[in-house]
Amino acid sequence: MPPIKMRIDVMATTEALSGNSYLDSLRLDNKASPQKSAAATDKDMFMQLMLAQLKHQNPLDPQDGTEFVAQLAQFSSLEGITNLNDSVKDITSMYRSSQTLQATALVGREVLVDGDSVAFDGKNAALGVINAGQAASNAVMTIKDSKGAVVNSMTIGDITSSETAFGWDGTDMAGNTVAPGKYKVLIEGLVDNKRTALLTATTARVNSVSIVDKSGGMKLNLTNGLAIDNSEIKQIL
Repeated sequence: MPPIKMRIDVMATTEALSGNSYLDSLRLDNKASPQKSAAATDKDMFMQLMLAQLKHQNPLDPQDGTEFVAQLAQFSSLEGITNLNDSVKDITSMYRSSQTLQATALVGREVLVDGDSVAFDGKNAALGVINAGQAASNAVMTIKDSKGAVVNSMTIGDITSSETAFGWDGTDMAGNTVAPGKYKVLIEGLVDNKRTALLTATTARVNSVSIVDKSGGMKLNLTNGLAIDNSEIKQIL
């Protein structure tokens, strides 16, 4: 008779632990929310299986407590990983929003970027900086149009500074103002008695911002035709 009493107590306890109402609520939740995420579905399935195992275990040979604790630890680990993934997604979203705000704030601003492309708007001089890195003599600046034809050429002279500013007023060799558009700047000087092309950086206005991929990558579209990353800006003017 005592074994029968133990069986009844264990079965009653098992029934209480199994939580039929909880299982029913999970089933109702699954019906009401068919669009649950994969992580949420996995979590619910894990809990259902664990409770079902408790419900149908042999009362005379109940599940080992250590094994049950290990299963609970697995559930906690799954919950922690899910929460961590959600946190990473939130941080990534905040970072992208911050990057977007920073990029859009640059629209209409002048920036200095490495390169030889300039945009002449018909009125304002095209400006830039020569990044010689070392002294150069008899430097000459040549302006070319989009077809590669020489528009103007002028002598700059000796360059002694690592960064020397230059400007082109938008005129050709006859002194006439050229049409607005995109042009190339070539600056050469004598370095160790050899004619050498010198590195330049030019100024341009940020026209717009483009989203270039699903990850939220952005490009700044400049008036000189370049599309650059934020990191390529040397100076905001």
